[in-house]
Parts: sequence; C-alpha cells; structure tokens
Amino acid sequence: MSHFPDPIFPRTISTFKSRGKQFEVFQREDIIRAYEESKYIDCRINAYPSYTSYKGIQRYPPNFIFADLDLSLLDSDQLLERALTSTLRIIRFRLNGFPTVIWTGNGYHIYQPMDSVILEQYSQFEAFENPSLKFLRFAEHYLTSGKSDPSHNPSFRSCMLRVPGSYNSKYSEGKNKVKIIQKWDGYRPPINLLLDSFHIYLLDQKTKEVKLKKRIEQKFGFKEGERHSLSWIETLLQTPVSDFRKNAIGLILAPYLINIRKMSYDEAFQMLQNWLDKCNELRSLDPNFSYKVKYSLNASIRKQQLPLKLTTLESKNKELYEMLVKKTQT
Repeated sequence: MSHFPDPIFPRTISTFKSRGKQFEVFQREDIIRAYEESKYIDCRINAYPSYTSYKGIQRYPPNFIFADLDLSLLDSDQLLERALTSTLRIIRFRLNGFPTVIWTGNGYHIYQPMDSVILEQYSQFEAFENPSLKFLRFAEHYLTSGKSDPSHNPSFRSCMLRVPGSYNSKYSEGKNKVKIIQKWDGYRPPINLLLDSFHIYLLDQKTKEVKLKKRIEQKFGFKEGERHSLSWIETLLQTPVSDFRKNAIGLILAPYLINIRKMSYDEAFQMLQNWLDKCNELRSLDPNFSYKVKYSLNASIRKQQLPLKLTTLESKNKELYEMLVKKTQT
C-alpha cells in the first residue's frame, strides 16, 4: 500500500472468487476480508484509485509504471533474466529508480512509483489525445526496450497488480506463489525525466497516423470525413468459418479492427474472441490460439498493417471470397 499516494480509497480489487471482476473497496479491512474469502488466489489491486477528477473529467497523473516480462514470450529462463537485468539497468540509468520486482509464476512484474502530474494540464501535450494514458504504455515499452508482454496494455482502470503472498491460479502448486524479488526503495522519480522522450514518441506517432490515413484512403478509396468501414469484413465478423482462421485474423480482421475501425486493443481482442467462439462451434481449434490473436493485434498496432483488399482475398481463398461476396450482396 505504501506504493500508492493519497487518496488510497476507493480503489478496486479482484480475486479468483470474483472471477477476475473488479469491485470497489473502501478500507484495508475490506481488502483482507476479500482475499481471505478467495483463499488468497488471484488477488489483485488497482494501482490507481477509482476516481480522480480534473475540470469535471476523469483524469489521473500517471504516477505508477507497471511493466510485464513474460517467460512464455521470451522463450527461455535465460532470456527472461536478461530482459529483467536490462530493464532494471535502464530504470536505474534513466530514473535513478529501484522498483519492486514480483515473480508471478511465469515471469516478472515491475512496479515503479513516480512523482507525476496530470499531463492533460500542460500545453506541451494539448495537441495529443489522452497523453496520461499513453504515457503508461510508452513507459513500459521504453523502459523494457520493447521486451514487455505486447498484449499488456495498462490503463488507469485495468492496472491490476498481483499481491505478494497470493497464488496465481494459472500455474501448478509449488510454482504459483507470487513472491517479492526486489523491494522498492521508496524513491519516486520525477516524471519530467521521461517527458522529452515521451514528447518525441507522441510526435512520431502523430506522423505515423497521418501516413496511415493516407495509405487507407489510397488503398480503399475512402473520402475525407467518411466513416471507415468495409462491408465484406463486417460480414466476415458475423460469419463463422471452419478454415482460414489464422490468416483471417492476421491478414484481415486484426488490421481492420485496429487501423480502420480504430478500436482499442481490449475491444478488438474481445471481438475476435467472440468470432472464434462462433468458429469453434464448427470445428474446435488449439486452445492456445489466443496467442495468435494477441500477436496479430500487436503486429497491427506496431507495423500499422492494413487488411487485405477483397480482390486479393480472391486469389488466396476463393471459396471464402465467393461466400463473402454472396452474403454482402444479399
């Protein structure tokens, strides 16, 4: 709790008993009671309080950096340890920080409190949408040199921290206890140590967005101010298929949802999961297929990929092409 500045409450937590659903608590006793009732399994607490208002709008200072290093994505224990060592070295060099490091059962969570401000208050960031939220994601990627879990997209409402001494239900007994590897030293580095790099990042992102818009207009013929959607892909989202699912997600659906419809990562992930659930009713897939979804969404974000054109699909999967054309026309 010492990681959090005032106000501490109200704040959300989640447990195995709540099936991961967040609920508000208003005092420490509420937290302890809920964790006990869940037998200390999957105990999490939000790094941010439930509500902070700035000019009547819900705003937060990004005063807690959360980075996730996942063993399953780094392929080996050795690469995981290297990523941790490198991240801690960067945090020490850039911030003079000494964060808490937690073992989660399959990787490390790094928790670095900051001395921060609401970035929306500053003219330097007026031209950018939600700079405080974007800072959370920038900082994780920047301080881990891009080694953090690409599916981890922290936000103020979903920055859920595992609690030391609790148990991670994903892993077998003996390997699932959440442990402190390194304790935070109590120093909160000032956010201005990262703001120049963050501003450069935002400018770069804005340039990429302009280029992406031009590519979309050239490829699909959209006009200025027109709502960006493609009827045949919308039809595909409503149509379960037994084959071509990996390619459909990687080449069509993920790029479409992220870069054409401009959905958030979480919204796009849920939509693709719903589509796969319908597809699985036709033919069941590998249960780890969600990794393909995460990979495709992050590739779409990172590389600004665009979906296939309908005419290109014809050469790759004529049967699916003909089915979608027929459904779109009816």
